Parts: sequence; structure tokens; C-alpha cells
Amino acid sequence: MNDACSCGDRSSIEASIEQLGLYRLLVENSLGLMCIHDLDGVLRFINPAAAQALGYNQEEGYNPDDGIGRNLREFLAPSVRHLFDEYLFRIRTEPISSGPMRIVARDGSERIWFCRNIRYDRLEGPPLVLGHAIDITERIRAERALKEAQAAVQQAHDELATRVAERTAELQQSNERLVAEIEQRKVVEAELLRSRKLESLGVLAGGIAHDFNNFLTIICGNIALAKMQLKAADPVGEILDQAAAACKRATSLASQLLTFGKGGAPVRRPTQLAAVVKDAVDLARAGATATIELFIGCDLWPANIDVEQISHALHNILLNARQAMPEGGTIEVRAENLVPNANSLPLPAGRYVVISITDHGCGIGAEILPSIFDPYFTTKPNGRGLGLASVNAIVAKHEGHISVNSTPGAGTTFSVYLPACTAVKTAETSIGKPLQTGSGRILIMDDEEPICQLLARILDQLGYEVECARNGAEAIELYQRAKDLGRCFDAVLLDLTIPGGIGGEEVAARLRQIDESAILIVSSGYSDTPIMSEFRRHGFDDVLSKPWTPTQVAEVLGRCVRPLGKSAISGF
Repeated sequence: MNDACSCGDRSSIEASIEQLGLYRLLVENSLGLMCIHDLDGVLRFINPAAAQALGYNQEEGYNPDDGIGRNLREFLAPSVRHLFDEYLFRIRTEPISSGPMRIVARDGSERIWFCRNIRYDRLEGPPLVLGHAIDITERIRAERALKEAQAAVQQAHDELATRVAERTAELQQSNERLVAEIEQRKVVEAELLRSRKLESLGVLAGGIAHDFNNFLTIICGNIALAKMQLKAADPVGEILDQAAAACKRATSLASQLLTFGKGGAPVRRPTQLAAVVKDAVDLARAGATATIELFIGCDLWPANIDVEQISHALHNILLNARQAMPEGGTIEVRAENLVPNANSLPLPAGRYVVISITDHGCGIGAEILPSIFDPYFTTKPNGRGLGLASVNAIVAKHEGHISVNSTPGAGTTFSVYLPACTAVKTAETSIGKPLQTGSGRILIMDDEEPICQLLARILDQLGYEVECARNGAEAIELYQRAKDLGRCFDAVLLDLTIPGGIGGEEVAARLRQIDESAILIVSSGYSDTPIMSEFRRHGFDDVLSKPWTPTQVAEVLGRCVRPLGKSAISGF
């Protein structure tokens, strides 16, 4: 019986030993990080997974048992070693202690383990601590990166919120200003829309005026040619004079169309202002209920002006004066020489011609007087607010000044100050006045055949030899051929715009390459283009605006080509 008991005990012991072996095998092959230490922190066991996690690999000759006997404190990061005593105290008093632990690996890097340590109170001997841990270093790093990303996002959000708040405050302030100005803004928007429409009309008007000027050139030129064939007492001359006067009015209309459509610099020439003022007054008298009285001072100085623009400006002022006196009355226009006292006007010292236009109408209130030259400002129900604005711009481009004095209920005086220039030859337009003749070869480039034919007839009678080209390529070819034959042209008259071909500016540049001494004259119905006002900067020697008269053609050629004398050919 005793033998039977012994066998049973032996089997039980063997089973226990086998089970313990299995447990050890499980621990040694577990991926979990396990160790056993005493209550002083001295290691009694380290499983291979824990050793490898710290960089102590068996392949490099390290045995986990080599750590037995070392204190766990040695493996802690220096920054947390002072907490180890608290941990030992806690595990002595509490059966379980859990939390993160900073461990220093073999390569010096820090790892973070999350440990769950259990105190095991043995039946015999002092208690031991069974430790189990998982490496949460990467999770902590990920969490830290996530927190940093969240912090960055939060910072960006805060910055964005701040910007939004600031922008919102700005928008609120802007909105308050907009609310205060909403009515004015509506008016401005309506005027901008009207301005765009006017701009489109301006482009159309400029194009119409260009073509109209071509037609007028042909009509006026042929009238002048017909008058050249008349004797001084021929009664047909009166009929032609009336036709010429109508052409002059039509030319003024074309000029107004160009002024409406243009924004460029004025084409300025020394001009006798007396005739310009008289023409503006004559135009304003047509259909007016008011009487317009004109006073022109003796020996009125000439001025360097764009006739069309100044005429347009004077007409606008006269139109305002007429509208200020719908029931009629007297408008006074004066043109006088003036040498202003120093600092009396915002102008440089010098000689000026002042043109004053006075009405005796309703006057202008002091509250709106500073705004009358502002674009789009108007007190008229159907006004555009562009008339006086354009007058101000035109006078400014002529280096002049405009002032206004007004008394409500008594009337208004506009004064236009224009710089005077040296004496200018008065253009004679009467029948019988001989045209300046000359000699030389003239090349004409114009796409309008009737204009070419007209110029050829005029220049032939003035004594010039003429060749015509319909486009730029032909003009260049004719000039090159003449130069090669030793029969160079003495002057070249170039139309600025050639539909579908190279225009006058490019042809001029090409002719300069062929002959630097070429005499080049630019001509166009678009008198507002900068090339016409600054022709020398664009390579030309003179300018001839359409519609021209034979007199003007003769004068331009007389300036550019040395004349041989005067003929008895009649013209205007």
C-alpha cells in the first residue's frame, strides 16, 4: 500500500514538474516582457523578450541570466530614477502597481514600457514581484505626434479664427461705411454703366469721324480745286464758298465726334484765337434764345492749341450758359491778352489769353461749386456730368487754367486761361489768295484712291511731281526703286491707318532704314492719336490732319520742301 502511495505521489510530482516546465517554456517564448525582482528591485529573472527589447540579443552573446542580480534601478532613465523608491514603497504596501516606466536600452535610447507588477507573497521566503510589460514607445510617439498635430491644427484654427475675427471686424466697418454711402454708390454704379456705354459710343464716334473725315477731305479738296479754275469775279465762286462753308461746319462736327471719342494728347499748333472764339460763338448762336455778345481785344495773341479741342471746350461752356438762361438774356464773351500778377493764378509767369464767358442766369450754389468739374457730377435731370469735366481736362492738357465765379440768382463767369505763343501766320482763306508752290518729287500713300487722285491733282498744280501707293508694301517698293535710280522723293505723305496692311508708322520706320534723311509727313482722320500730337517722337517730320485743304497741304510741303516761289493759283 505504501508502494502504491509512493507511485501516486511520484506521478503527481512529475506532472507538476512537467507543468512548471511548460510554464517556463511559455514565459521564455512569450512576446510579453517579463521579469521577477525582489522588494529591493534586484532582478531574479528576465525573459528573452524583455532582454531583446532592450537590445541584449542572444545572437550577440548575451544571456538573459546575465541580468540576474542587477537592480532594476540601473535600467531606468536618469530622469525617473528618483521615483523608483516611491514605486518600491507602493509595491510593499499594495499588491498591484501599474503604470509607465522609462527604460534605457543598450544603445542609450529610451523606451517606454507599460508595466503591471504583482507582489507575490510566498509561503516561505520574502515576497517577490512578478512584472509584465508591453513596449508602448511607438504608441506614445504616435500619441505625441498626434497631440502635436492637434496642437498645430488648433493653433492654425486659432490663428484662422483670429484672422476671421479681424477680417469680420474689418468687413463690419466696411459694411458700416457702405451702408452710409449706399446711395452714392448706386449713383456711381449707374454712372459707370453709362460711362461704359459712352465709351462704346466714343469708339463708334471715332470710327465714324475717321471715315467722315476721309469723305470731307475729298469733298473739300475738290471744291478747292474747282475754285482754282475760276476767275475772281465768277458768280459760281459764291456757290462754292457756301459749299465750302458747309464743309467747314461738317469738319467741326467731325471734330466734335473725335473729341467725344478721344482721350489722347491734343494736336497743338500756333493758332489765332480770335477766329476760334468767333466760330464757337457763331455755332452757339444757332437756335439760341439768348443773345451772345462778342468782344475781342486788339492784337489778340495767338496760342499753341488743338483747335478742335478748344472749340469743343468753348462750345460746352457756351451751352451751359444758354441752358442757365432758358428765358433768354445776354451772354457776354470776351477774349483779351493778360499778363497776370505773380501768384494771382496757379500758372507759371508769362503771357496768357483769357476767354471769359458770362451769363446772367440762376448761378451756381457755393455748396456745389467745388464739384462742377468732377466727372459725372451734374445737377441736370438728364445730364451726363461730362461736359465741364472734359473742359477741365482739355484746358489742363493745354497747360492752361479754368476758373469760375458765380453768384446764385445773378449769374456765372467761366474764365479760360491759355498760354500765348509767338506770332503765327494768319491762314488766308479768301478766293484769290495764291497758294505756296514748290518743286520736287512727292510720294503719297493712302488706301483711298479718290484722296490719292485729289492730292495728285493739287500737287501737280502746285508744281510737284507725284507718285501714289495704295499700301505700305507698295510705298516701300516705290521709295527703294526711286533711291536706286537716283531719283529720291523729296517728301513722303503717309496715311496712318491702312486697313489690312502695314500703316504709316511702320512704313516710316522701314523708310528710315532705307534713307535716314527721308522727309516723312503723317496724315490721318484720327486726329486724337498720340502719333499725331507727338509726331516727331514717332519718326515723322510734320503732320497733316484730315480733312485738309489745298492751303494746308501747300503749307506743310512748304515747311518740309524748299519752295521755288509763289504761284497765282487761287484757293482757300
